[in-house]
Amino acid sequence: MPHPFLKEYRSEIEKYCGDNNISVDKVFSSWTAGNKERAVILGEGDPERGKLGLADNVPLPVTLEIYLENGKLRFEQTEHTRKHLGVADKAKAGRRVA
Repeated sequence: MPHPFLKEYRSEIEKYCGDNNISVDKVFSSWTAGNKERAVILGEGDPERGKLGLADNVPLPVTLEIYLENGKLRFEQTEHTRKHLGVADKAKAGRRVA
């Protein structure tokens, strides 16, 4: 279930995803933290580190930050955005499969 922030600003987030070749499905199915003015989308952990027994001490990478400022959303991508949220086929960006 998506974070309430994501649900409230769904259409704006979907538009951003479509404009930036980001998977809406990945954004809305990822672990999310936040409050009424901010959402942080987290990526998956590194499975190789898990095999080494190190995953418990490694936080999930932040893949996208979304801020509500003066009634508008501001998005900040990180070095992990493309790896975890990007799509190879631009036609699939911004489209949510039901």
